[in-house]
Amino acid sequence: MVFLACALLALASRPVNAALKIEGTRLIYFGQDREATLGVVNQAPREVVVQTWITGEDDASGRTVPFAATEPLVQLGAGEHHRLRILYAGEGLPTDRESLLWLNVMEIPLKPQDSNSVQFAIRQRLKLLYRPPALKGGSSEAVQQLVWSRNDGGSVTVSNPSAFHLSLVDVQTDSQALSDYLLLKPHERKTLDTPSPLAAGTTLHFTEINDIGLQARRSALLK
Repeated sequence: MVFLACALLALASRPVNAALKIEGTRLIYFGQDREATLGVVNQAPREVVVQTWITGEDDASGRTVPFAATEPLVQLGAGEHHRLRILYAGEGLPTDRESLLWLNVMEIPLKPQDSNSVQFAIRQRLKLLYRPPALKGGSSEAVQQLVWSRNDGGSVTVSNPSAFHLSLVDVQTDSQALSDYLLLKPHERKTLDTPSPLAAGTTLHFTEINDIGLQARRSALLK
């Protein structure tokens, strides 16, 4: 029994590495386009099956979304490259602001030759942002519109007046950390607790994750 427990513990502690490399950290579907595509590469020395599907912002709800992958299942050989194609039904989402969904990509190993080996199906999940044709600009312009203000009791409220989703990392002052990660939906306000009260004019620092997934360091003044 002790040997079996140790063996299971050793198996559980082994790292599970994804064989599938996704060429991007997010996918923006521009409403004027007929489709959106994303590249994937099978880095493993074996074939894998890739399953692709889209879920809503609350992917536990099970609601139908107006998107579909043209090839929900595709088999990739070792080292093979493939482009995932995502199509939008053309209606069902707001036209005055971005919508957030999730692009799910799962790699499923084929049957192993060694009957004693253990294989895992690994799911990777990326933001899928639908951007209606009427929206101009992007996240880098929208992040400059953020309003940071003090509240009674020392907390800080950040307001996003734009129609874009904004992802912020490492929100802090010169001496205090406020948030490791912050996702602001269009027209959303969020309140951050502070270790100690901040004065008006305090400089806030944060990293924006822009439209192509790159990070840009930003700063703003607290009102």
